Amino acid sequence: GEVDLGLANSAVYLELFGHIVIAWLWLRQAIVAENALKTGAHSDDEPFYQGKVAAARYFYRYELIQIKPWAELLRSLDDTCLSMDEAAF
Repeated sequence: GEVDLGLANSAVYLELFGHIVIAWLWLRQAIVAENALKTGAHSDDEPFYQGKVAAARYFYRYELIQIKPWAELLRSLDDTCLSMDEAAF
């Protein structure tokens, strides 16, 4: 019901949602890569597929963990950005 308060943290929301979308895309790529590695159908491309799995692992361990504090901030409906006087800029 408080549109301005919700919009005050919209950048945080976009960061969080973007990370979730990218995590989903990495998951899809890692599944394809793992399947290719298991079947050995594309043995010439094995380093490529290993790289996909490693990159997905990196994203999940180092980047995706950032969404927890963002989600907590959004849930709190923090008004820091909204309550700052425009003259203070």
